[in-house]
Amino acid sequence: MKTGWNLLNGMNFEYKIKDSLKIYKRHISKIVTFFALILGLNTIIQIIFLAGVGGALSYLHITEGFGKFIDMIASGEFLLFLETLIDQTTFIAIIMITLIVAVIGGLAGFSFIIGGFIKLIRDLIVEEESSLGNALKGSAKYFKRIFLLYVFGGIIGLLGIVIPIGIGQVSILAGILVGIFSILIIVILYLVFFLFAQEIIVIDDVGILDGMWGSFEFFKSNILEIIGLIVLAVLTSVILGMFNQLVTFVLTIQIESMTYLITLLIVSPIIMILKIRMYTDYRGMGSTQSVDTNIKPWIKNGLYKSWSTSILFIKNHPALIGISIVIFTIGTIGGWHIGDTIIPYDLTDISLPPNIDVPYQEFGVGGNFASMFLYLMFHNWTVAIGITFSGLVYGIPTIGALLFNGVIIGIVSALIGDITFVAIGILPHGIIEIPAISIAGAMGLSLGISFKNYISGDIDVDTLGDKMENIMYALVGVFPLFLIAAIIEAFITPLLLSIYAGGPLI
Repeated sequence: MKTGWNLLNGMNFEYKIKDSLKIYKRHISKIVTFFALILGLNTIIQIIFLAGVGGALSYLHITEGFGKFIDMIASGEFLLFLETLIDQTTFIAIIMITLIVAVIGGLAGFSFIIGGFIKLIRDLIVEEESSLGNALKGSAKYFKRIFLLYVFGGIIGLLGIVIPIGIGQVSILAGILVGIFSILIIVILYLVFFLFAQEIIVIDDVGILDGMWGSFEFFKSNILEIIGLIVLAVLTSVILGMFNQLVTFVLTIQIESMTYLITLLIVSPIIMILKIRMYTDYRGMGSTQSVDTNIKPWIKNGLYKSWSTSILFIKNHPALIGISIVIFTIGTIGGWHIGDTIIPYDLTDISLPPNIDVPYQEFGVGGNFASMFLYLMFHNWTVAIGITFSGLVYGIPTIGALLFNGVIIGIVSALIGDITFVAIGILPHGIIEIPAISIAGAMGLSLGISFKNYISGDIDVDTLGDKMENIMYALVGVFPLFLIAAIIEAFITPLLLSIYAGGPLI
């Protein structure tokens, strides 16, 4: 291993960036698939949280009457609402348990994903080939170590918050000074001992302490490169933020949902590949990547495979798509029941403050149709990816997500109360969007079945990995459905609703 306080080692930093881009381009289907698991994890966390909150609210409804709390909020008695809520110890306990489970589950799931991703990229660099099956083996092997690394880092960060607060109880000035000092120490500790620890744990197959010490050794030998990495990551984030603001200011179009996907599925993987490439070069591992620079055939072949894979999935899984539609419908009926019988208001009874309309002026009638179109298209596709990859856990989160999306539509429809208005607002785009979501749900159920088959020994881990990659291709193939549905919902539905209402909705 290279040692000493050398500022730059190995190949040029700029060349490592180019090499990372080549790795991303050459293996994009595997890389995007693994990062799409993060959206699946987000969906699982949301389901856990919603189940906990739903259980807590059900407890309130059974014991105290949920309507009483809504009355307090509607009448502006927020202090009385908080005082009454604090006395509900069971309600608070359910919420706290839900938060703890969500945090631990999220941290464990993220550790699983990151461990596998590092293993995937390490193998692609060193052996120039790998599979998602090998990456999943890496996830299983390293997630405990990475999870404990995150817990250790979290404890240090928590101490950095608790100690200044404790000192601040005695002296506010001393608490502020200690807080500033704690922040500086934590930042330094993170940069030196934690920044590359997860990569080292996987690449060198070492424990937590060795990973942290390896991060320190790497830091002192590659200071300028690490500064370059940090500057690149910050600069990329700033550029995306400025692009967001510029488009919003000049064209008055909101593109947050689009830039979120760009950040998650393109920028973040490339930055992480660069970190891994920096360390493998430092260890003298792997060679540079070669890839065809002609991008047109690459895009054309990728799109063709995506469309053909999605069509093949739809042809081969009509039963799973039907089951998804049934689950979604059950959720809608249940949501209608909740909105019609449990929640004691309809939307016409609620008087909102004048400023509540401001966010909605960006969308729909009287607002910016393009913003609504971009938001709906990328947001709904993001939801579909989450619904699909959450299904890896025996398909259970996929079922929960389908039910929840149906419940939301049912509740809103019941609160609106006008069946014709609801039908006009949902059916034009819903005849495309609901089947598209149901296809995503079927993909999630299919992943859940494959995972069950893997656990039972009927298929091997490589087959499961190939299934995941094909599902990602299929999700890209159904993206046009979300595009068409967004066009209808953003440009046509508001017009139809305005005609029915006899004037602009806003």
